[in-house]
Amino acid sequence: MLKFFCLFFILLLLGTSVSYAQSKLYLDLRLGVNHNQAEGAYFGKGTRPFKPYSTLRDMSFDEQGVVMLRLQVQEKLGIAAGYSGSSLAWAYSLQMPQKYTVNPFHGEWKGHGTGVYMHQLPVLLSKTFREINIREIDTIRHTYLASFRLDAVLGGGLNRLGNNCLDCGGVSAGGLLYDTIDFRQTIIVRRKWGGFLMGGVTARFYRLGKERLNLSIYYTQGLTDMLLVPVQYQYNSQRGATTLHIRGSGVSATLGVPIRLKTFGKNPPG
Repeated sequence: MLKFFCLFFILLLLGTSVSYAQSKLYLDLRLGVNHNQAEGAYFGKGTRPFKPYSTLRDMSFDEQGVVMLRLQVQEKLGIAAGYSGSSLAWAYSLQMPQKYTVNPFHGEWKGHGTGVYMHQLPVLLSKTFREINIREIDTIRHTYLASFRLDAVLGGGLNRLGNNCLDCGGVSAGGLLYDTIDFRQTIIVRRKWGGFLMGGVTARFYRLGKERLNLSIYYTQGLTDMLLVPVQYQYNSQRGATTLHIRGSGVSATLGVPIRLKTFGKNPPG
C-alpha cells in the first residue's frame, strides 16, 4: 500500500506538466481538530453502564495539522495528496447506575481517554457542486469580487502508528465522593499500517479570482484494526469487561490557507 501511495504521488507531480487550460498547483496548509472514537462507539458497543466514549471535550478532541499538494486540474475538479498528523485516540466513561450508587443524590461518573500519535497519507479527489458569485467586475475573465464554492471530497489513504502511547494506564477524570469506579486497560498493537476511506465537504473562499481560504469537514472510516484495547472496569461491587477496536475512524475540521505554487496553461484573452 505504501508503494502505491508513493507511485500516485509521483504521478501527481508529473501530471502538472500536462498542458491544461489554467490548471493550478497549490500547497494547502491546514490546522484544525479531529475527533476519534472506538469502532462502533455510538452504536451500542459495550455493556451498560460502560460507554466507549466520553463527554469530556479534552478526551474527545485533538489538534490536527495537514499539508496537501493540490492540483486544480480544472476550475471545478481537483486532486490532492499529502500528509496529516494527529492522534489515534479513544475514550470511555461510566456513570454509576442508581441501584448501585451509595451517593444519596445521584450516581457519580468517571471517564478516561488517551491515544497515540498517528501519521496519515491521504489522496483526495474534489468536485465543485455549488458556487455563489458576488458582483462580477471583469466580464471577459469572469472575475468576481468574491466567490464561495462547495466541493464534494472523496478519497482514502494509509494510516501509520507513531510514538508509543502516553498515559495509557487506567483511571482518570472526575473525582468521586461516594462511589468507586476504576478502569484498567491493555494496549495491543494489531498492525502499524492500515487503510482508511474519507469523505466530506470543502468550502473555498475566493476574492478577485484568487482562492484565499478553505474550510474542510471530513469523516474518516478506518478499514483495519490498528489497536485492540481490552478494558476491565469496576463500579462499587460490580465488574465488567470489553474490548475496544481502534481503527482511526472519526470526524475532523480544518481551516486552510492555499498557497499557489504554479499556474499552467494560457490566460484568457484580455
